[in-house]
Formats: sequence, structure tokens, C-alpha cells
Amino acid sequence: MPKYLVAYYSWTGNTAKVAKLIAATLGADIEEIREVKPRGGPFAFVASLIASVFKTCPPIMPATKNVADYDVVILGTPVWGADMATPMRTYLMREAPRMKQVALYCTLGGSGGKAALACMAALWGRAALADLTLNQSAIATETWRNAAEDFARQIQKSEAAPSGRAAA
Repeated sequence: MPKYLVAYYSWTGNTAKVAKLIAATLGADIEEIREVKPRGGPFAFVASLIASVFKTCPPIMPATKNVADYDVVILGTPVWGADMATPMRTYLMREAPRMKQVALYCTLGGSGGKAALACMAALWGRAALADLTLNQSAIATETWRNAAEDFARQIQKSEAAPSGRAAA
């Protein structure tokens, strides 16, 4: 039976809510990506957008799970300026070389979800097993639940490629 890890960064709680449902559906372990210095203050949104545009990598707390122990790592992030949140960028840059397979999802208020998922796949170096984009209206109306469960089932059905990462 494959081992799954859901690793996510969430600032407002939407990405975390999705992570918990996916983890429950798959029987997966969960890893919250946390920044050393949490975001806050009146200009945090603008600062986060600027950081995303410049592709910065803020310090994050050490991971509690070893991604190499998992067959598939499901990565979840909010979208900031048509890109992944910068803490996810830090996590991916640090952990990607040891991931066997990934699936990707993002939550967003506007647009740029597919671009953010493409950036994540590019940092990993291969195509993801599955991906999911959930916008704010889906999350507000609870229709995200069916989409997240379908995403989890798609991951389970995906034929896993041989273990190990292809050379970039």
C-alpha cells in the first residue's frame, strides 16, 4: 500500500482545510510548512505578493517528516501573484530532490492557479501525478469537498512511475 504525505502551506486556512480532507481521504500523514517568522501586519499581503514576484525563499521551520519515506507527496499552496506561496518555494527547493512522486493543488482568490502549479512542477523537475485548482467561490460554497475527494482518488488510481527522481 502506498504511503502518502500531504505537505502544505496555508496563510488564511483555506489550503489547510483542503489538506486535511485530502489526508483523511488517503490515510496520509500531514506536514504543515511553517515560516520561522509568521506573516502579519497591515502590509503583509503586499509584501507577500512582492516576495512572490521576486521568487524569494523565506526561512521555514525544519520538516518533521522525511519525504523520502513516502511514495507520493501531495503539495498544497495558496497562489500569490500567479505563483506558489514563497514558503512552499523554500520547501520544494529543499525537499524536492528526495521526493519520488508528487501531486499538486492550490487555492486562490483570483487567477493564476495553473501557472502556480506549473512553477511547482518545474521546481520538482517532472510532471505531477495529478493537480487541482480550487478558487475562492468553490471554497465558499463547499463544492471544493467533492473536487478534493476526486483529486485524492485520482492520485490513488495513478500508475506510479519507478521510484526515484529523473535527472533534470
